[in-house]
This record gives sequence, structure tokens and C-alpha cells, in this order.
Amino acid sequence: AAGLWQFTRSTGKRFMQIDHVVDGRRDPFISSAAAAQLLKHNYEALGSWPLAITAYNHGVTGMKRAVKTLGTDDIAEIVHRYKGRAFGFASRNFYVAFLAALEVEQNAEKLFGPVQKNLPLNELVLVLPDYVPAATLAQTYGVTRDELRQCNPALMAAVWDGSKHIPRGFPLRLPEKEQYNDAGQLIAAIPAAQRYDEQTPDLYHKVARGDALSLIARRYHTTVRELMTWNSLKSSHRIRIGQVLRLPHNGEHLAVQ
Repeated sequence: AAGLWQFTRSTGKRFMQIDHVVDGRRDPFISSAAAAQLLKHNYEALGSWPLAITAYNHGVTGMKRAVKTLGTDDIAEIVHRYKGRAFGFASRNFYVAFLAALEVEQNAEKLFGPVQKNLPLNELVLVLPDYVPAATLAQTYGVTRDELRQCNPALMAAVWDGSKHIPRGFPLRLPEKEQYNDAGQLIAAIPAAQRYDEQTPDLYHKVARGDALSLIARRYHTTVRELMTWNSLKSSHRIRIGQVLRLPHNGEHLAVQ
């Protein structure tokens, strides 16, 4: 699970882009919209907000099983009586934890004294009509890539190292600047030669007998860590003959097996 709303990859992919270019789970705006969609889906399936919220942790199928087993949709009855094997501490206490957090939020000053809330960030949201390199966008807008990266945590390392462009249609967030008071003005300032109709193509390597990640990384001038990230590998020692690995690159032509 990752991000503010702790989406797993499988659940998150139903509501947002999650791959080696964009991981929407890591952006608080994108993932919050996805969480709202998931909760709406849970409510439509279960007809009860306590069940829908609990299903955020336990899943809709699990909550339907609990309701069917006990013959009730009363969350208090389910919490106290349901003995499902996967209905452990986290699931059993998920709704009451939500109520506790809600109570704290609604009575913050009573509990903690005066609370000073942060003001919303002044940001420009830009939906690009083309694929654009991050370095080009940063230079055009007059910010560093690090500043751009801080505003857009969903964009993965491949975008920042130049292997991939910022995707067309991605809701890019930029720190507000006076010289660009609207998105159209900024888009017009991006050089035409740096606006692309397609994403940088993926390159691949098919694992052969005797291959190891360290050898593959050395061959393609990358690192084991990069290969693991690009291919969602959990171990640097587990690849198999015939497995196809996606390769990071910087737009250069590589001879790929």
C-alpha cells in the first residue's frame, strides 16, 4: 500500500493510473479523488456508510460475506459477533477508528487549544495537450526540476531522469507565478520542438540463461535499483529465463535483445 489513502496497486488501478511513469497513489489530490470513488462504489454495493467505510479495509466481498453470515448489516453486531478469519484487528476497528478521528477533527480546539490551519497552496494546474520533457517544462516556467517534482509526487523517477516525458493529459501542478496567469499562456510558451505526440517508447530485455540483474544493469548502463523499480521486482535475486524486463533509458537507441 502507498500514499495518503494507502491504496494497494490492484485496488488503485481501478481508479487511477499506476505504472512506471505515473503512480497516482502518491499524489494527495489524485488519490483523494480515487478514494472518494472507491467509497462511493462501496456504498452503492453495500447500502450503508459504516459497511462502506469498513470495506475500505476489508473489501466489499468480505463485508457482504459478514452480512450474509450474521443476517444483519448492523456494524455493531458485525464488529462484536463476526468471526471471519480475515476480519482481524484492523478491519474490526476500522469504523470506530474513523469515528474517533472525526470526533477529534470536529473538536480540535476543545482538545488541543487554538488551531491554525495552513492556507491552500497557490498553484496553477496545467493539463498538457502534448508529451513534454520535465526539463523543458521546468525551464519554460522558470523553476527547478526539484520544485516541479515536489508539486507532482505522482510522477515517477523515469520522468525526472528524462527517460519518459510528462504524460499528455496529466494534471500537472505548478507553483503560481505572476508571468503566467493562465495555463494557455504557459502551454503556448513551450517550444514546438519539445512537444511530442507520443510517449518515449519502452525498451525491453528478455532474460537469458546466465543473466543476473547486475549484469543486465551493467549492459544497459543503469542500476539494479532502477531495474527493480521499473519492473516492480521485490528481490534483486529473482528473475527467470524468458522473463521480459522493461529498461530505463534516456531516449537513446539501445540494442535490445
